[in-house]
Amino acid sequence: MLSSTFRLLTRTSSFIRPVIGTLPRRSLFFKPTLVSFNEKQRQPSMIINHIPVRQSHVHYTYPMIESRVMLVLRLFDKIDGNALQLDSKFAQDLGLDSLDIVEITAALEDEFWTEIPDVDSDHFVTPRHIIQYLCDKYDVYEHVEPVSAGKEYMEEAKAAAERAHHH
Repeated sequence: MLSSTFRLLTRTSSFIRPVIGTLPRRSLFFKPTLVSFNEKQRQPSMIINHIPVRQSHVHYTYPMIESRVMLVLRLFDKIDGNALQLDSKFAQDLGLDSLDIVEITAALEDEFWTEIPDVDSDHFVTPRHIIQYLCDKYDVYEHVEPVSAGKEYMEEAKAAAERAHHH
């Protein structure tokens, strides 16, 4: 698939290149354009060429963040799933180095559709630190459940709260 796409691009680029060379430079830049719809569609003017933003109606809960972080860490090939605990230190207990933390941070960014600055990821020492960082980022608190959370999430939240109080 990738090789066929590459071949197609290299073939078509030989046709496009002479055309691009003759175009004025200004025409190659994108600029947002306003589009107004007619009265029948009843849509306001909108900008096209904008970057779509992921919107979700599901609110993050503490158990949801905890389980997703732990899943990402268990799927990381250099981490032994049996040795992984919430308070396992990445360097001392799991034997990870700074490059491994960068790879884990990239996987977490993909999982949660967010950007984690290097300044923040430098402070990740245990999985609990990552969970706390994401909870702070998404304004998730253990004792507060959103109204839209389902019954199973409420039960998970109560179980997580009990685990947290026993530590």
